[in-house]
Amino acid sequence: MAGKTVEVAQFHLIEGTDEDAFLEASDAMQSEFLKNAEGFLDRELIKGEFDQWMDIIHWNSLTEAEEAAREALDHPACLGFFEMIDEISMTMMYLQQMREYQQVH
Repeated sequence: MAGKTVEVAQFHLIEGTDEDAFLEASDAMQSEFLKNAEGFLDRELIKGEFDQWMDIIHWNSLTEAEEAAREALDHPACLGFFEMIDEISMTMMYLQQMREYQQVH
């Protein structure tokens, strides 16, 4: 039985984008949109080598993830975040969690 929906966006920032400004835009999207979005569970923004970024969001369901994605296209806090992303570099996918493992102490 499938669990949560995992939204994964992989991208680069537009050349010349100030990383601190991008992180502030991410914080604004989180506090002004995502934290109140139906079905939102948690989010992780990570950065790897060669300025590769991933935004990983867990949702209760694919339906809720897709609805939030539609609503984000018109939300000012989300648009501020999106405008710093190089669209050509972006790959986005929705995956179904099949298992969840946690460290037991």
